[in-house]
Amino acid sequence: MSLQSPHPGELLQKEKLLLARGAAEASAQPRLDILVPLTDDADEEVRQAAVETLHRLGDDYCAQALASPSLPESVLRYFLDPAHLRPRLLPVLLTNPVSPQDEINALAATAGPEAIPLLLEHLDLLKSSALTALKSNPAYLGWKKKSSLAALPKEEKLAAARDALNLPPEQQLPTLVLLGSDPNEEVRRAAQGALGQLEETRCAKLLTDPFLEAAVARYFLDPGHVRPALLPVLLAHPVSPADAVAALAAQASPAIIPVLLDNLDLLKTSALVALKDNPVYLQWQKEPPTQGMVVEVDLLEMLIAEAEAEELQEFPAEAVEVAEKEAAGGIYSKISRMTVAQRVKLALLGNREERSMLIRDSSKSVIRAVLGSPKLTDSEVENFAAMKNVSQEVLRLISMNRKFMKNYTVMKSLVNNPRVPIDVGLPLLPRLIINDLLTVSRSREVSDTIRKMAEKFYKARHP
Repeated sequence: MSLQSPHPGELLQKEKLLLARGAAEASAQPRLDILVPLTDDADEEVRQAAVETLHRLGDDYCAQALASPSLPESVLRYFLDPAHLRPRLLPVLLTNPVSPQDEINALAATAGPEAIPLLLEHLDLLKSSALTALKSNPAYLGWKKKSSLAALPKEEKLAAARDALNLPPEQQLPTLVLLGSDPNEEVRRAAQGALGQLEETRCAKLLTDPFLEAAVARYFLDPGHVRPALLPVLLAHPVSPADAVAALAAQASPAIIPVLLDNLDLLKTSALVALKDNPVYLQWQKEPPTQGMVVEVDLLEMLIAEAEAEELQEFPAEAVEVAEKEAAGGIYSKISRMTVAQRVKLALLGNREERSMLIRDSSKSVIRAVLGSPKLTDSEVENFAAMKNVSQEVLRLISMNRKFMKNYTVMKSLVNNPRVPIDVGLPLLPRLIINDLLTVSRSREVSDTIRKMAEKFYKARHP
């Protein structure tokens, strides 16, 4: 294997994996120009190995490598990405003539609160376009506000905390949240008291601000400050930090858990995992409320697995046939754009027509949600059991539900369904009345095994 100037697209998977793990023939250290492209490789194992190797590389080695003007632009873009930015490497990146200015501008415009002081420390290395981008960065504006508030005398801070300065509505929450962590105890208590007394309708309106600061969202997502009525607004807001939502899900109380489940489609994988391990949720789901969404642990686990795979499931051909009959913008059009989590929520809370389409979904989580919907009727289950265009998983799940199997029509439909698994259909034959056994024994649609066993049972009862 030659590592003179390898191109990842031309290497075998094993070779790429070795490179991603830092293997090299002639050098003691792996090469950034090889590792960075491998972080976008089609193979997940290669991608993960490359990312881990890059994380292990020391700042001194990376700084020396990033100073080279012969590096590909893609390598510099990788390290300028806020997700990969390292404080000690920023001066090197800003002084390298190959560093793309548009990426530096993007960093200045989108850097979070933790990176703002770092950029301010190196203002002399920023060009005018980056400085302009930095001035419009919401995190920078928040940093300025925090700095100015910190410099105020105690009396003015108290006045602001007590809402006596008549601040504009868009400044009220950020100011109170900042003062809520002030070093002065009196200021801190005054601000927290003012936040607690804000009416929920007014608070909700302020939280819908498209320029809402992440720090404000984080405050109201804190388990100690969260309010159930405000939670849907926060979960839907793009600025809400994913780690704060996950932390809330991990510690959610019985009052918060139903709200999280009602907004299941807004939760990211990290929050779903945290909720699944929440001891309160594990206890709550044993005795769930009679109203609202009920999501059992096993269904949540299936949903997490699919979310982690980041798969947007496609409908089978039968569903497409139905879709062709739908007008533009109809139900299928709506469902086809949904994520798995959104379809699970619709399956649990949607209407009969939506469930009739979702029962044919290729996601097991969605199917389980349809059959677990509190709105599901006996007639729907009877129709599902007779459908010839559903997966065997649907028929198997129906057969495993004691409530469904108390319905004789459901049981009879399963046996007569040509798609029913043999291990599901055979045990049901002895429970059929003699006339239905005769019908199955003469059916040309069911499998030979089920037909012959039905004939055998019929003859045993009707010699």
